[in-house]
Amino acid sequence: MIVVFAVLIALFAAPAAQAQSGGAAAPTAQGFTASPSTVTEGAAVTFAFNATPKALVRVDLIAPGKPAVRARLGRVNATGTLKATWTATLTPGRYTARLVVTVRGSKQYFRQTLTVAPKAAPASAPAPPATLTATGSKTFPVQGPFTFGGDGSKFGVGRTGHSHQGQDLAAAEGTPVVSPIAGSVYHVAYQAKGAGYYVVIAGVDGRHYVFMHLQAGSTVVAKGATIAAGQRLANVGNTGGSDGPHLHFEIWVNGWWATKASAPIDPLPELQAWAAAK
Repeated sequence: MIVVFAVLIALFAAPAAQAQSGGAAAPTAQGFTASPSTVTEGAAVTFAFNATPKALVRVDLIAPGKPAVRARLGRVNATGTLKATWTATLTPGRYTARLVVTVRGSKQYFRQTLTVAPKAAPASAPAPPATLTATGSKTFPVQGPFTFGGDGSKFGVGRTGHSHQGQDLAAAEGTPVVSPIAGSVYHVAYQAKGAGYYVVIAGVDGRHYVFMHLQAGSTVVAKGATIAAGQRLANVGNTGGSDGPHLHFEIWVNGWWATKASAPIDPLPELQAWAAAK
């Protein structure tokens, strides 16, 4: 654990000298404090006192069964002030912080109690975002005859200015479109040159499901509504930037355009599993 000691020379009342040695004039120091008296691992503690100018000072940190740790702080300047930053590694425990003030071999010692508390246990790591897991438990989104189309219908193929972010499911216009999972309606909108009429569902598995090019006037859900698995959302259409009736279907992790971590994943393996389970 890293503890930073900022030593401030300040004026304090009541001297706390506890011993001195040597024949030279005794150094003087007053009001040694350690603040806070209990510090968490990695936090800063301030030692403060008033000492004789030019005195040599250090702080020893002593605890039973632990090696002593020494902070050599140098000399107090001619004005009687000193500021020093020192870094030490201390394990949790109860320490004696002993200030040693030396002038020409004569020493004074001042002591304060310092407790180093362990850091709180780290919070449990959040569950990782849901990832693509092929399963037959969800309802296939197109409730009628359909095809997966050719290579141009797949996830990741090139489009003008972007890559295809979902899987196209070709079906007759008016074919019902349902939610494969329970959740809530996250977004309902229209984009004339792109998605056409579209719906975004926030699934109970933490992922977002997107349905695009829906038939005009067919959407039967509103933003915020609770959705059951298999519940009808709209119909297959040919709206927006579409070149024929189909459902453009996407699955997103970490939200649909919510943060920089948001990303679409290839839905085809799951769609194939759901279709096989029909």
